[in-house]
Amino acid sequence: FPAAHTNPIFVNVDGRPIRASRQSAEWMRDAIDRLWQKKSLGIQAHEKAEAKKRYERAKQRYNNIILESIDK
Repeated sequence: FPAAHTNPIFVNVDGRPIRASRQSAEWMRDAIDRLWQKKSLGIQAHEKAEAKKRYERAKQRYNNIILESIDK
């Protein structure tokens, strides 16, 4: 396939998540938008609503990480 990606790894230390920079989380959230723009064109109509919900859930996850980040 002409595309490749990696998956994030979420780590907890002493029960609290490790957070990278806010800039990194913003980059990932924005990448989800770009990915949806490209990949949504190939999603079958009957699967599109569920796929959109999952992309939005991923964006919300990164929005939460952004809120938890201490740097600007």
